[in-house]
Amino acid sequence: MNLNLEQIDRYFFAAAILIFVFMHLHYINAPPNGYHQWRESDTSAIILNFYQEDANFLQQRCNQRGAGSGITGGELPTYSYLSAILYFLFGAHHFLPRLLTLIGSLVALLFFRKSAQLLTNHKAADYSTIALAFSPVFLFYSYKIMPDIWMLMFMFLSVFFFLKHVETKKWQQLATSSLFLILSASIKPLSLCLFLPYLIYLFYKNYGAKRATATIAVYSSITLTFVTGWYLYGVYLNSIHQSEAFYLGNLILRSPEYLMKYQFYKKLLLQWPFELWVGWALLPAFIWGAIKFRQERFSQFVLSWIIGCYIVFAIVAAHAGSHDYYTLIIVAPLAMISGWGLYLVSLKPKWKVPLIIFMLIVLPAVSFVRISSRFADIEEFDLMRESAEKHIDKNALVIVDESTSAIRLYQLNRKGWAYRDKITSDKIEPLIAQGGEYLLLKKPIEEYEESMSLLVLDSVMMFGPLYGYKTINRN
Repeated sequence: MNLNLEQIDRYFFAAAILIFVFMHLHYINAPPNGYHQWRESDTSAIILNFYQEDANFLQQRCNQRGAGSGITGGELPTYSYLSAILYFLFGAHHFLPRLLTLIGSLVALLFFRKSAQLLTNHKAADYSTIALAFSPVFLFYSYKIMPDIWMLMFMFLSVFFFLKHVETKKWQQLATSSLFLILSASIKPLSLCLFLPYLIYLFYKNYGAKRATATIAVYSSITLTFVTGWYLYGVYLNSIHQSEAFYLGNLILRSPEYLMKYQFYKKLLLQWPFELWVGWALLPAFIWGAIKFRQERFSQFVLSWIIGCYIVFAIVAAHAGSHDYYTLIIVAPLAMISGWGLYLVSLKPKWKVPLIIFMLIVLPAVSFVRISSRFADIEEFDLMRESAEKHIDKNALVIVDESTSAIRLYQLNRKGWAYRDKITSDKIEPLIAQGGEYLLLKKPIEEYEESMSLLVLDSVMMFGPLYGYKTINRN
């Protein structure tokens, strides 16, 4: 078989990225669904509320607001606000925020590749980028209506401009790196793990001990000031408006408790071999790259990045031990190790074509199969929306029997209470007194305690799988 291997090298990266894009077309207009549906619903509700209620960037609004305004502290709403702008231009369609997620993932891959080129070489950077693109965690969240891929995108932009600064010594590039890290960490502070690899890299590049320490001190002080300011503003908003949806909440204070749990270490240390991070298909490449990469000049940066990730995981243990999108920050250095292993294999001519076939066919297929169970069809979504439009006034407050926060309220496109505890009349009656006009239950009201029927009118309305009742406010 006479193949021009140089031509194959030239086009296979572009082919891999095209495959990555085409893989997203099937779910591009799906409503929030599957794994972390609640988190998608939270983000989707904030986008829709920017569009429907108030386009004030500094006052994002959630649906689980009770009788309040819904204004809440939370992540820097760059992703949500841009999605809302697209809603204003083209109407409210789920494919618009999903398209923004896809664009964010492509920009993330581009600047990850540029950074990998600065650390390694052109071909190794291509292999590392493909390893990242088809790692199960990155691939899955590149579909979701969530800001986490944009957090990663800004993070890679920060890495690229920092590495460029080390090469050129231009302070504008260092300032740009700090700006992108502020944008990233204000979405989630996970990307602050970069402080450690940045410091180590300055020492490695013979920056001078005093100069390196002073540079990182100033860099981190400026970055932390703005990031901390954003989250303090969120705490202020939350305390003023008493919203339920401030995303970091008080859970971060429980991190020491989670550090004592076996499950935390099983998920973040003992789940060999990074099964959900780089995936089983890349395991041989990861092992080979890990054996060899310590001999390379970029190993200090990659290893310190991984250590920085674990430091952050320990600080946010309550989150990282239960939400795998918090582990996105570690996928990049692991993909770089895997990419180096693939690059070393590619140097052997007889492995060239089989390797490219693996990268373009086997790896995407295996990764997609791995995450396919995380998607689910939401057949009742349109039905619930249509039923709510027909039977519930737009401004009416509803009480919804929920297994998790935000999902049903977003499906109904209504505001009120997402009630997750046992449904009893003594708990529901105060919510009705606060203005709850409709009660939506998972079962007919006859299957609850007898006194529940005294709180509602007799007639029942169906909202997909939910039984809806008009409440009686006896006050």
